[in-house]
Amino acid sequence: MKNTTPQDLLVVPETEPMSVPLLDERAPLLPPVTARVVGRFMTVYAAVWILGLTLLLAGTGRIQILGAELLVPGGGHFAHGHILFGVVAIVSLVAAVLLWWMVGAFVAPFVVWGLNAAWAVAMPSHHNIDSVTAAVLSAVVPTLLAFAVFAHAVRHRRRRGVAARTNLVLRELEVAVTRVPSSPVLPVGEASIEDLTRLRLAFDLALQPVDRFDGFDRRDQFREAALRYQLSILGYTLATYRYNYAPAFSGYLAESAARSIHKMSDRRVWGYWAVENAWGRMKSSRDPVANTDNIMLTGWQGVAVGMFESLEDNRFSQPEALTYRWSDTESYANDFHSLSASIEHNMRRSPFTLYSCEPRWIYPVCNTFGVNTLVMHDRLHGTHMFADLEESIRRAYLEEFHRPDGRIIGVRSETAGISWSPWSGDGVWLPTTYWMHAALPDLAHRSWWLMRDTVLRHDGERFHLPRTLANRVDAGSYSFGGDTFGQIMLAMAAREIGDEDVAANVLSHLDHHEPTRTANGATVFTQTSTQGNLYSLMARFGRHGGLRDLVGHGADANWLRGPRLADASYPDVLVGRAVSDGAALECVLHPGAERKRVNLTIDNAQPARDYLVRGALEETVRAGHDGRFALTVDLDGRTELRIEPRS
Repeated sequence: MKNTTPQDLLVVPETEPMSVPLLDERAPLLPPVTARVVGRFMTVYAAVWILGLTLLLAGTGRIQILGAELLVPGGGHFAHGHILFGVVAIVSLVAAVLLWWMVGAFVAPFVVWGLNAAWAVAMPSHHNIDSVTAAVLSAVVPTLLAFAVFAHAVRHRRRRGVAARTNLVLRELEVAVTRVPSSPVLPVGEASIEDLTRLRLAFDLALQPVDRFDGFDRRDQFREAALRYQLSILGYTLATYRYNYAPAFSGYLAESAARSIHKMSDRRVWGYWAVENAWGRMKSSRDPVANTDNIMLTGWQGVAVGMFESLEDNRFSQPEALTYRWSDTESYANDFHSLSASIEHNMRRSPFTLYSCEPRWIYPVCNTFGVNTLVMHDRLHGTHMFADLEESIRRAYLEEFHRPDGRIIGVRSETAGISWSPWSGDGVWLPTTYWMHAALPDLAHRSWWLMRDTVLRHDGERFHLPRTLANRVDAGSYSFGGDTFGQIMLAMAAREIGDEDVAANVLSHLDHHEPTRTANGATVFTQTSTQGNLYSLMARFGRHGGLRDLVGHGADANWLRGPRLADASYPDVLVGRAVSDGAALECVLHPGAERKRVNLTIDNAQPARDYLVRGALEETVRAGHDGRFALTVDLDGRTELRIEPRS
């Protein structure tokens, strides 16, 4: 049986026409804040270079070798004539810079450079360096810098040309952006039993004991495969399903979401921060929230908490509700308010407005999570965090983190201002587009239009992304070769933006061609990481403007005041649909395996009110003074349950 998605229902999202920002045909060679950061960094390096040149020209022996090493990494070895050692020094420094980028180890390049300098100075046979060698060593870095500036200028000029040509179309382009909310009655679909077998992965991950991580990928806790991302995406998956298919189901769905949030307090999840703060900021504090970075935790978890509070209750806004425990004697008490306050403080503090994940590395995709956290906190608690920062955030994305041709700049160093093209690829572009849609829809639609027009290709059967390395890596396992992860991200973004042709095509191809395995009732893609499987559920259960509605509007008032399915046993009862109109409750239930008689609990009914029941053994029932009552249902395949007040 095919599921009934929100796209299939006769609820057409309300949209409003909106123009998109034009690309900057006159963009400076470096954006304003980036230019200041690069200028400051180059001033410091110029001082080091001048010191090195002074030592090289005025010194002798070991002093000259030290000067050569300051002029260019490995210069001391090259001055000795030890070419191989010089190459080793350069390679080790490049590796140290990569280590800084990957795990925030800002000290690594300085330690490696210092050790290489000490190695060169300690070597015997220190003859004076001749003038030709001195001239070559002195010219290496300025020459490379001049070449880099020239190459960047050429690319920049070409991208401005692309911007000018693209703007001819963008000036006439008008996109349809969903209103918030997108409909007076938000659509609620029905999941098929096939969909529910996919969703069981999320429940199985979440409902295990809080201190267990069975089924999660365990690679490292620094980069994209880290547990914190898997747990956060698990929470988003459950919220997406609940919002679009089962808003009137609490029970094990709410318990699963709560556990995914509680698991974040485990030191195995957040303990990486003690190391990163030490070697990235040279600070001893292990506090994962009260710091100047780490939006990769505060922003990601903040979205999960905001979604939970939008659909269930405000338990995580209570004092100490989010407590990160290092040991029996050391813990860091936080809540939704402190997560949001940390994000707001750091955005106000940062010259870029956007701020760092790993120390000193700013990722605009991670900052979209911070933005969405602030939007939800404002809506739920009456604050004005996003509203006060919106102009600065928009300017940052437009000026500092977009190239002139419209591509996202995926990463930038807050210390040196540098970035690189691989992190402007589609693997970064797509999730940024998806998460940006909630708060900055015009930028998201522009990104999607550019992606659709310049990148996406259709071969007559399915849509393709370019066969680049970035598009053929699974970020949840670091495995290369397949394009499944990229296809999943494509489907997510397409469905949220409203390009259902792309989304349906991609998801259909994945369902028919991607290898799967079913074990204990749960079906998963076998050649995709846990993270990829969870993202595929977000794509499967998403809808046009679903994220935008959930972040900006939250739950429909009728869902909150009507009866709910409060308790059902998992995996005996699978919930394909649960929705209330404020008075009645409609559910579609499936057995987890064979036919079974099950007990259900309904809550949030009107106290002491009589209800008519269809689909259960009981035909009438009276709610208790607490608004709760029990039902017995024989599940045999798809089972409809309806509860309505007796007139």
